[in-house]
Amino acid sequence: MGKTYYFINMKEFNIPENGFFTDQQLTFGESRVDPDPISSLEVVEENYYKGWTKLKGIHEMIDKTPRRMAGEDEYLPQTIVGGDSAFNCFYNPNDKIMIMNTSKKVVLDFQRKLINKNPRDFKPIQKEVDFQRLISMLSDNQIVNSWFNNIDGQVKSVGLFGERVNLDDTFRRFNNLGNLSAITVEWTFADFDYPINIMITRNCGIVIHANWDIKRDLDFLFDMKNIIFSTESVPIEL
Repeated sequence: MGKTYYFINMKEFNIPENGFFTDQQLTFGESRVDPDPISSLEVVEENYYKGWTKLKGIHEMIDKTPRRMAGEDEYLPQTIVGGDSAFNCFYNPNDKIMIMNTSKKVVLDFQRKLINKNPRDFKPIQKEVDFQRLISMLSDNQIVNSWFNNIDGQVKSVGLFGERVNLDDTFRRFNNLGNLSAITVEWTFADFDYPINIMITRNCGIVIHANWDIKRDLDFLFDMKNIIFSTESVPIEL
């Protein structure tokens, strides 16, 4: 199972000393008002690694799967989940880049909640990966998977698999018909006997299929940040 990270480009990130917290509406007695999920972000360690600050995020969400609490006969129509599943975030104040180690669903909803609560101090900038440019910069690596969505016609998405799929005519055809949404790149490392697969998604997600520790993950992500957010001009050949 891969480890998922997302890059967030921040226009403003002014976190208070006690962190960001959303309000919670509690349920009292027979009020029939459901409690609100909470979201929070707080600093764990300044300058945790190579100038990056480590933070802890918590994001609760409503799960509408009916559940029965232990010892209770009645099923609850929905529950709040996620409060016991904190996730790591890392922020570089010089580049104004944040990395969140959680799912796409949580990343999107978490940002929405913090923006609503802290519109002046939490301002992310929407960014998408320029795949044409990225593929040109990774010309020495094999692209073994690619996914396209919003295909013209009745097919919503298409996946292609194989060695250097980006050089195949089918890749070019689907790239003209729809949007390239993700690629899986085969990476080789001097200290590994086998290649590592890394998925890169359009919305700046990175999925690492390797049993690395957190700082090894970060070293790779820092390199990827320099590629994804680079302003270097490269020739495009697709």
